[in-house]
Amino acid sequence: MTKRILIIEDNELNMKLFYDILTYNNYDTEKSYDGLEAYNKIKENNYDLIILDIQLPKLDGFSLIEKLKKENIATPPIIIVSACAMDSDKQKAKQYDINNYLTKPIDINNFIKTVKQKLGEI
Repeated sequence: MTKRILIIEDNELNMKLFYDILTYNNYDTEKSYDGLEAYNKIKENNYDLIILDIQLPKLDGFSLIEKLKKENIATPPIIIVSACAMDSDKQKAKQYDINNYLTKPIDINNFIKTVKQKLGEI
């Protein structure tokens, strides 16, 4: 069965890159351009993995995670992909049990390796 991945990214070029990489690797991929839209998609659908930017319109990545946890909405594994490489953001991610924090620009081989690891494929 094909794994479903939700990409939450507001930058069109990054979205295209992530989408192209994931669809090329035969994943069923959906797009969301802001945190509020993503919240609604996560509530209504089941995903195997979420690719999450931190700086998003309407609801930033960390606020999205907090909202989902507060409402006890089950979430799949999350990989944060952010241009912000600040230690404080990485520490905050760890507080939410998110150990995969990739910085932009991404290394494509590392990105797909991380995705496959999170999905239990390697």
